[in-house]
Formats: sequence, structure tokens, C-alpha cells
Amino acid sequence: MGAPGSGYYSTNLTLSPWANNENSGGKNHQLSFNDGGVFYRTAYPMDSQWGNWRQVLITNDNGSVTVPGTLTIDGGLNNTLPRPLISAMTLSKGEIRGYSGHGNTSDDGFLRLSAGGGTTSSVKSFIDLSGYSIVPDMNRNIVFGTSGAERLRIDVNGNVGIATVAPDAKLTVNGNIHSREVKVDLDFPAPDYVFSNDYKLRSLEEVEDYVNKNSHLPEIPSAKEFEKNGVLLAEMNMALLKKVEELTLYVIEQNKKINDLEKQNKKLSDLDKRFEKLERTLKYKNK
Repeated sequence: MGAPGSGYYSTNLTLSPWANNENSGGKNHQLSFNDGGVFYRTAYPMDSQWGNWRQVLITNDNGSVTVPGTLTIDGGLNNTLPRPLISAMTLSKGEIRGYSGHGNTSDDGFLRLSAGGGTTSSVKSFIDLSGYSIVPDMNRNIVFGTSGAERLRIDVNGNVGIATVAPDAKLTVNGNIHSREVKVDLDFPAPDYVFSNDYKLRSLEEVEDYVNKNSHLPEIPSAKEFEKNGVLLAEMNMALLKKVEELTLYVIEQNKKINDLEKQNKKLSDLDKRFEKLERTLKYKNK
């Protein structure tokens, strides 16, 4: 209905308080409906003109409705569509977009938060939260992306993947890691038992025979095993430490043998000197 007075529009709806000849009843409220949406303004009855129009809803020919300001909902949102949608968009084309799969057993929910880049998807950053889905890489995951590409995800099992869509451990990284320090907890003891008196150390001849047959050290995986299974840092570090400790025992044993040889050499040298002295004495007596 129209409202008489200054700024009369046939598409306006005016709501007035009980008194129009003074301001004690509060403001007049006016709504304007046109092709661009719904606009709202107020003024006291005694004011000479209305306040500025404020747009409260934006509509288009597709039936979409946009709230240009801040929307606060104290309650729930419901409709009868099989996949209810909710979408909010800023002037820079960032968005919050989601749907629920009510009535659709193949997909029960998805929410995306993205920002930047306008309509150019290659420069957008986004966070995707997925409910159950028949699409494996969308099934109950949280995905983080930058520049339009996925960078990190948390899968349905709680595994975190960086640069991979299929993390197979609590943290899977398909790339390099740069760290100041890495701490690895052990599920087994360090190999100090090598220094126990009852430890059976292989002889060097046994080690040589094993290496000649297998082309790698005992208790160390082969090159093919490394290629197939990778390297388990905790196990490998302990295995290498064990070899260092065994090598230390070999060095100690060799050092003892060297010391014994040096003692024997000294005895032989002393004996040789005594023979030389005895020989000179005999030659002198025979003159």
C-alpha cells in the first residue's frame, strides 16, 4: 500500500504509532519493495523527512535472497527441500556454503568456508567439512586448502595428511620435513645388552660369511626391503646403535690382540738382542 507525504511510493508500506502530531509514540517505519529487494527506513512523525534507506534483503530472478548486513539467527533453519542449502557471500566472493543430506542416503552433509579470489577458484583458500558420503575422499573428512588446491586433511580415522589424500598414519607427509629436532619414543629397549657378559657376539669370520652371502649386515634390512617398506627411524637407529656397540667390542678385542702382539714382539726383540750379545761374546772368546 502507499503512504502519503514526502517521498510517496506506491510500493511502500508505512507503519505509524498511535499519534502522528508528536513524537512520544515512537518512530514511523517504512518498508519499500522493488526489483532490487526490500528496503527499510524510519522517521519520527514530526521530522521533516525520512532517514536514509537501508537494504535488508537482496533478491534476483533465480529466487535467491541475500542479506547484505549481519544476520543473527536465534533458532534453527528448516525447509522441505531434500538437500537444504545455506549460503552467505561477501563482496569479495568469499563464502560460507553448505547443505544437509536430509532424505538423501548417499550424502548427509557438507560445509565449505572459503575466501578470496572472487570467482577464480585457483586463488581461493577454503575449509571443507564433510559428513557421510559415498565418495571416499569426502567421507567424514576435514580438508584445508590454499590457492584452490588441497594442502591438508584430517580423515575419518583421525589421520592427518599433508600433500596426500590418503594418510596411512597419524601424520603422513608427502614431501620434505624441516625441523630443528625430532623426538622418537621407543617401544623396545636400547641395545645396551650387547655389553653384557653373556651376549654372544658373532665372530668376524661369521660376519664376513653372512655379508658374502647376503650383501648386507646381519639384522639390517636389505636394499630391496628399504625400497619396499621405507625406514622406521626408531628401529633403524637402534639397529645401527647395536652395530656400533658390536663394532666397539670388535675394536676392544682387536686392541687386546694388538697389545698381546706388541708384548710378544717386545719379548722377541729382547731375546734377539740377547742372542746378538751372546754371539758377540762367543766370537770374542774364540779369537
